[in-house]
Amino acid sequence: MKLVHIKQIKGSRSLYGTFLYITLLPLVLFGVILMIYSSITLTRNIQTEVSSNLRNVCVAVLAAYDVSYEGDYNVMIVDGVVEFYKGDTFLSNDHTLLDNIKEDTDVDISMFFYDTRVLTTITDGDGNRFINTGANATILNTVVGKRTSSFYNNVYIGNGKYFAYYMPIISKDGLTCLGMIGAATPANGVASMVRSSVIRNILIMLLALLVTAWAIMHFTSEIIMIIKKIMKFLSEISGGDLNTELDPLVISRQDELGEMGRLTNKLRASLRKLIERDALTGIYNRRYGSKKLADLISKGIPYSAAIGDIDFFKKFNDKFGHDCGDAVLIEVAKTLSEHMRSYGFAARWGGEEFLLVFENISGMSATIACERVLDAVRERLVEHDGQYHSVTMSFGVTQGRPELTLDENINAADERLYEAKENGRNQVVGE
Repeated sequence: MKLVHIKQIKGSRSLYGTFLYITLLPLVLFGVILMIYSSITLTRNIQTEVSSNLRNVCVAVLAAYDVSYEGDYNVMIVDGVVEFYKGDTFLSNDHTLLDNIKEDTDVDISMFFYDTRVLTTITDGDGNRFINTGANATILNTVVGKRTSSFYNNVYIGNGKYFAYYMPIISKDGLTCLGMIGAATPANGVASMVRSSVIRNILIMLLALLVTAWAIMHFTSEIIMIIKKIMKFLSEISGGDLNTELDPLVISRQDELGEMGRLTNKLRASLRKLIERDALTGIYNRRYGSKKLADLISKGIPYSAAIGDIDFFKKFNDKFGHDCGDAVLIEVAKTLSEHMRSYGFAARWGGEEFLLVFENISGMSATIACERVLDAVRERLVEHDGQYHSVTMSFGVTQGRPELTLDENINAADERLYEAKENGRNQVVGE
């Protein structure tokens, strides 16, 4: 559905905008909150995973040293140089085990005797290891001082930023904390992993938001389209076109809009009946009868017209009451309408007078047809209050002449009706 179609409705921008505002805005806000929350959660999860991996490396290194060398960790300071031992084995400058583990895990490892780095896989730009360098005082106080393993996401070693996990090295008797072991991975690598994961999640959520937004806009556009069809239908009705039809797409809907369309259709039918039909008899009224006849004339369709009058109608009202008179009018109108379906139409012209219009029939043929209609009126008895009444009518028939106006042709039929009454009623006077 193109938005240009929606904009054709007066005020549709406001309605369309309202729909989108109350649906898309909460969706967008929810999406933004969800993206922020998921990004934070994902970052934490990745850091937790990195912390777990680094801890496992620390545990693995300590286990590897325990398997490879007997005894406890110790140091000796000779001429200001720290010499690192595991039992009787001199480990200083022996980075073979750490290098092998780094090659397998891509994690840098450092061994500290208290605050001094005695073994490490971390090197500077020239390949020199960061031996005999100190540890951060905060880290040292937490890990060595409190004997607590800890993860950090902002450790600087040399000029590089690392994610690092530190674990205290406890003597075998559990009484002394000899130092700590640290496993670290460059922060830019973790940040890149976090960034790519966050971007992937954001793209997935944006795609979901776009699909949902498209569905909402499509649904909103469909609603606007249905409202537009109903508005167009009402506009045509208000313009006087009671023959217009509501789009079947609206009526077929099984929701509130469909019900609105069906009610609008009923409104059209009620208005049509009110405007076109005589309230008492249900056949066309004079106004609509004149309009239909004028339409025939404008289209150049040949016609003949008859004016009929119920004979002695006043006696029904005076002798039997107005309810009886109404019953007579209703039955006569019903008879005329039934027998005029194959010829044209009938309309109540006023009081007890009726107009019959015969389409594509000459005056002589219309006179014969009108005789048949009169026979039907004579044969039908009107029942009222337990009594049956016979009814007769008088008709004047004329063939419509294009050189005459509608009123002049009707007057010609009216003159023949007067002639029928003067000649005794209960007859048809035609061409």
